[in-house]
Amino acid sequence: TAFEQHALFDVNLEIEDGEFVGLIGHTGSGKSTLLHMLGGLDRPTGGSVLVEGRDIFALKDEELTIFRRRKIGFVFQSFNLISRTSALKNVELPMTYARVPKAKRAVRAQLLLERVGLGARKEHMPNELSGGQRQRVAIARALAMEPQIMLFDEPTSALDPEMVKEVLEVIKNLAHT
Repeated sequence: TAFEQHALFDVNLEIEDGEFVGLIGHTGSGKSTLLHMLGGLDRPTGGSVLVEGRDIFALKDEELTIFRRRKIGFVFQSFNLISRTSALKNVELPMTYARVPKAKRAVRAQLLLERVGLGARKEHMPNELSGGQRQRVAIARALAMEPQIMLFDEPTSALDPEMVKEVLEVIKNLAHT
């Protein structure tokens, strides 16, 4: 028999446009699992995830991939930056996959880096940036495709207290623009 573990039961969550929601719970309570389901990364064993009234898991795999790329911005605790690529190129990456023209990618990536306070660091490699700066690059990258939904999975857990304040300030400012 296959081992199956149920992480979430009877979760009902409705989020309105422009709403900012935080999930709080102890380790292992299912916060990351829920975010992965909301973003279409993990499939629920039951129930549905509706975005704009449409069950995202009724989409074919290719349609779900396109949905994620166009509608969802993910920011993970581990930054997930490409180490041999500049901050600017890391931010451009989703636009490259979406075949946005190169000139438009560069302009948008520069504007996003400026928006998170890193316009002057665009040519720096991830190892030349602090943890807070790397997380801000990850946030700028998540915004690259102008997503309707932003999902943050413990975006400050790997940061020291000063960097936590810095990243939370960026997130707060994004929520109000």
